[in-house]
Amino acid sequence: MIRILAFLVAICAPWPALALSCAEPSIARGFHAASAAPQTFVVVRGQLSFDEGELPKGMTDPAPPKQTEIPARITGKSLSMAGFIHHFDREITLEVLCFGPWCGGAVDGMDVLAFVEKADGRYTMSIDPCGGFVFPNPSPDQISIIQQCFRGESCPLD
Repeated sequence: MIRILAFLVAICAPWPALALSCAEPSIARGFHAASAAPQTFVVVRGQLSFDEGELPKGMTDPAPPKQTEIPARITGKSLSMAGFIHHFDREITLEVLCFGPWCGGAVDGMDVLAFVEKADGRYTMSIDPCGGFVFPNPSPDQISIIQQCFRGESCPLD
């Protein structure tokens, strides 16, 4: 009996090492990271539209691509000093990143708060298995925090 128990412990011990560990998503951390990055970002709150069939398969594919680019659209408002007041309705590239078998994910029609990269007149929204710069179904607190950060007010890192 002890041998069986020892065997089960031995074969199960490596499983935690295979898990992906992500920090809890934070709007303030995202703001600080985007502000420190050399890229230009637009903060957008809106509805994401795309073909979910284009998403990488992740855990069901033994070797998903590291990056998948999907045509998408985001319709909503972009952030300014006065709040989310500027109409934003643009075709974007949804860049889905995979870390090993774990891939970022999204749902067609979901409400997002996102840091959308703007380069050469094109917009890209990146999402990784830990969320990246995309926050689904933002809460009123998250909206308030990003507005404070954007205005240069209190922007605590948690």
